[in-house]
Amino acid sequence: MTNRDTIACLGAGRMGRGIAVVFAYAGHPVKVVDFKPRSEADFRKLETEALGEIRGVLTSLSDFGMFDPAQVETILSRVSIVPEAGAQAAFSSAAVIFEGVPEVLDLKREALAQVSKLAGPTPIIASTTSTILVDDISSAVEHPERFLNAHWLNPAYLVPLVEMSPGKHTDPAVTERLKAMLE
Repeated sequence: MTNRDTIACLGAGRMGRGIAVVFAYAGHPVKVVDFKPRSEADFRKLETEALGEIRGVLTSLSDFGMFDPAQVETILSRVSIVPEAGAQAAFSSAAVIFEGVPEVLDLKREALAQVSKLAGPTPIIASTTSTILVDDISSAVEHPERFLNAHWLNPAYLVPLVEMSPGKHTDPAVTERLKAMLE
């Protein structure tokens, strides 16, 4: 994987936003997909809020000397917030999709089933769960050989640790590809 590979995050909450900061900083285009049906006005409000929070995080990081403040807008330009209607395009063009919906088994299974169908067979799909075993949700994913858990500690952009948990169906090459990207 290269820093030109697109990363998709399912969920525009704190986890998705934090992962977006990490990968945008590393040079990747990032699509944060809002999977909830919303009116255009409600989506625009969410988009403004999410990009504002990401800009604020990047500004704080630059203020701490992690990078030149002039880079904030360049890094931010790599992030887009995508409405539900754009989910298929976002997921099918991604190298890796991080699922970041709340820690509810049925909700995760439903989201992962939709994501894997929309994404097609190619992207790696990683759940950010910290409480559900990968084998308990992998059956929801088409092509479970490309699925594993990748639990980020919060906030993702400050804590350099991701716990990876492959399942019994996860292809070891998928685990290695994701590990290399995360490193």
